[in-house]
Amino acid sequence: MKKVLKIIGIILGIIILIPVLFVVYLRITMYSPDAEEQVDFNSGSQTVSAGDELSILTFNIGYAGYNKEEDFFMDGGEGVLPQSSDKVMENLSGIASVINGEDCDIVFVQEADIDSRRSYNNNEVAYLASSIGKPSAFACNYKVSFVPYPIPPIGKVYSGLVTYTGLNVGDAVRYALPDTAPWYMSMGYLKRCLLVERIPVQDSDRELVLVNLHLEAYTDEEKRDMQMNVLCDLIDEEYAKGNYVIVGGDFNQEFEVNDNPPILSETGWLPGEIMLSDIPAGFKLAVADNVPSCRSLEEPFEDYESSQVYIIDGFVVSDNVEVQSVEVIDRGFECSDHNPVRLEVRLRP
Repeated sequence: MKKVLKIIGIILGIIILIPVLFVVYLRITMYSPDAEEQVDFNSGSQTVSAGDELSILTFNIGYAGYNKEEDFFMDGGEGVLPQSSDKVMENLSGIASVINGEDCDIVFVQEADIDSRRSYNNNEVAYLASSIGKPSAFACNYKVSFVPYPIPPIGKVYSGLVTYTGLNVGDAVRYALPDTAPWYMSMGYLKRCLLVERIPVQDSDRELVLVNLHLEAYTDEEKRDMQMNVLCDLIDEEYAKGNYVIVGGDFNQEFEVNDNPPILSETGWLPGEIMLSDIPAGFKLAVADNVPSCRSLEEPFEDYESSQVYIIDGFVVSDNVEVQSVEVIDRGFECSDHNPVRLEVRLRP
């Protein structure tokens, strides 16, 4: 009997020890970036001068994991991984076609994977660089050796923000945003950031400052405000220097100035809202509401009227940047759970 109890004790000890060792492993290997880090970048040769007109596209590609038939567990759906590697590459090809069709000077991309199980380890950053034919800068915001939830688990993730442009970039820096996940999730969660690039403006001491972002979705208002405060402090400082500032990406919040779609779902995700009073003096929202920019992943997409949709992608620009047009490009969520947004501006002399 004692021998049996001893064996049972050993088995129970092993059962307890395995998850403890796994948590220790995740903690040791946890991605812990500095508050500011230089990132590798390639520079184009196109110069920028006051008076120039520029076009910018922002596109959350959802790691090419979602077409309009997909759902996702964190939005209340059932899906975890895309159907197949072939489906990911089909979506990615469609994304590249959309970007090339818009032919913008600057392209902000969010949720681009380099080596993740959820996108079948396809290097999406390199694929888009080759397809678009523009130099790039990449800032990691999700790097976990193994995400253990749900079932089947997400597994390894290596993903982030990437900006493609042929402009003459002088510097690229990753700025960390405050963590919003509780401690027990932080080891397997995103480390969100801003990807900031600087382009010298010819015949002046000014710079064009580009900020690519993807703010937190699944958190409370207080923690969203913490991330917005970091953004606002940064761009306010740049504006005080006389620089041109263009911020673009997925804010995961609706915009006060838009005619936002109604909330239809009683169980789905609820976005926050960016008010004009939330952004610094000297800045304005450059957003559009011609069609939604994002859909809920609690179920497959049907249409804009009956599916839960949002407008959470857009731009914030300094008032020395003249907005000529801004438009959500209607792609019907055919290769991502987001539609891209196109902005055309002129740098005021």
